[in-house]
Amino acid sequence: MKYRFTSILHSITGNINLRFIMGIILLLLLPGSVFAIDIEEVVWGFNNQQTRNQCIPVSILLRNNTPEAFDEPLHLNRLQFDGSRVGAPLVRKVFLAPFTSQWVQFYPYISNSYQTDWSLNWGPGFLSGKKLTRAENNSNPNSDLSDVRSRIILSRSDGIIRKVGHFKQFPEELFPPSVTATDSLDEIIIGHVPRWDAARKVSFMDWLYQGGIVHLLTDDTTGENLIFTTSMVELNSPLEFFRIGEGLVIRHNLKLSQMTDNVLITAVNKIHEREAENILNHPPEVKQSITVNSQYNNNGYGDINYNLLHELTELTHPDHNWPLIYLMSLLYLFMIYPGCFLFHKRQKNSRYRNTLLFVLFTIVCFSTIFWSIGKRGYGEKTTMNSLLVATPLPGNYFDTTCWINSFVTDGGLYQFQTTAESSIFTTAQDMERVKGFIANGIDGKIQADIPAFTSRPFMFRAKVLFPKPECEIVDYQLNRDGNLEDLILKFQPGLPTANSRIQILFREKLYSARQTKEKDGSTFKLNQGGVIPLATWRAKLHDNFGLSTSYPYRNQTKNISEVYNKLYETLVIKSLDLTSEEEVVQFQGHQSRFKLFYYCDIPDEFKLKTDVRGAQQGRILFVYDFALPEKQIAENNESSDQ
Repeated sequence: MKYRFTSILHSITGNINLRFIMGIILLLLLPGSVFAIDIEEVVWGFNNQQTRNQCIPVSILLRNNTPEAFDEPLHLNRLQFDGSRVGAPLVRKVFLAPFTSQWVQFYPYISNSYQTDWSLNWGPGFLSGKKLTRAENNSNPNSDLSDVRSRIILSRSDGIIRKVGHFKQFPEELFPPSVTATDSLDEIIIGHVPRWDAARKVSFMDWLYQGGIVHLLTDDTTGENLIFTTSMVELNSPLEFFRIGEGLVIRHNLKLSQMTDNVLITAVNKIHEREAENILNHPPEVKQSITVNSQYNNNGYGDINYNLLHELTELTHPDHNWPLIYLMSLLYLFMIYPGCFLFHKRQKNSRYRNTLLFVLFTIVCFSTIFWSIGKRGYGEKTTMNSLLVATPLPGNYFDTTCWINSFVTDGGLYQFQTTAESSIFTTAQDMERVKGFIANGIDGKIQADIPAFTSRPFMFRAKVLFPKPECEIVDYQLNRDGNLEDLILKFQPGLPTANSRIQILFREKLYSARQTKEKDGSTFKLNQGGVIPLATWRAKLHDNFGLSTSYPYRNQTKNISEVYNKLYETLVIKSLDLTSEEEVVQFQGHQSRFKLFYYCDIPDEFKLKTDVRGAQQGRILFVYDFALPEKQIAENNESSDQ
């Protein structure tokens, strides 16, 4: 007995030693790249915060601690609570010389979720990796901070995000090389001339042109104004404040330590008031904002991007022959019982083998039938439905945000790519793992698996080359209340003709407009009586979103144009970056600027390059922003006061 126990003990000990030795051998055989990478620092966004429902830059400082060069692709993966990966991995090829460090930037989508865990993976099968440290706890959907854009100080390249005074510093070398990654940046304080390459200079000016705010300080050493070169020379204007596109540049004679949130807000508000006074002969009336405790809901309605994708997914469904499927299901149940029992009863020798063969034959036969009638569609076609919002940039470029759903009848691995200079793709969801990958930046693309008679929704941001028309404000009139009475715009060349809707937003009201085609362009004029407050659209956030909209199936006809027209109001609200009823009701708009919303069919320049063999259809919302020229109030109103 003692001998048997000793033998068993030696056997167990031997197995443990053998496993330990095999483990050491496997570790020695692993490639050096598995241990090559160290993550020294992670910077989320611009002020180390995760901004919800946007693609933000994530800057990762990597270091190669080995004597061998690291030249491999990296995967950035979103993780669920249990550590499993969801969505499509973001891919980036990285080269690191021995014992060197380098900043690597990804552009992940931060969903409206409590889960914000990510991992950086590399090596064979991308099994090796490290979990990224969280940004500041700013991902609570009920927290106001997660919806506030960033205010930062642009610092020289030091690689450290630290707070100086009232704002955090952001190293200039981490500024994204494309405007498509700057959605979460609001205002920036500059106290030196940044040493940027051409791409980052253009990206910065594009961000400013779209409505960014720049606070310029004087040079620390000379006390003189900063002198910019090349594509940033417009910042050299000696004026106290000036505009570049929709963006605002303000000069300050304060020191960096004196710059506070209150100083910035006060400076911006004073300029807005001065601009409004230039078009009126009396100061604009300051309207009382509605408090949080009002009758309107202050809560956002989930992830707007995800819900827009859901609406596009509902446009195309495989129509199955459900009566035939139900009939075959009943017949299958009948064949199992009492069919199997009756078959066995008829067997004279009561052989169970024949009965089992009968059951097996029934299962195989009906499995084939269900597979055949269930996998096929009934008249569906491969289709790509999409929605876009496009805003103009300097030159003939547009900054676009696109939501797209691709429905295919032949399953496979499909690739989607834009014709843009730079693009950012995302699946905008954190529930399903997608077989494929996303490569953002120059020649950005997404590759994803789409089974037969299913769809794949995703969204992307891109800077697209498209002719931008010249616009002239021919005339306008304001009444005593500061509302538009008349407005005439002229575009050369004209905008796309197949439009669905034209509206102008001035302050808090929407004005219906009409287009008249001319030989060398088109003219826009206001329609009489077509004025509605933007606040009347407050219910559009939850009428279209978050409530699984059910569209008709086989026995009814879907009106695609009607669905697209229904989503127009939602796209307008999205373009204004409004996420709750209270924000829609409180919106007042600029006192001296207006926006033109032009909703039409998608031009070919905005369509994707893809191997999906189907039609690309959808709508695009062009958003133009204009400043009203200085002009006194309408003469007829002046005379009525005399």
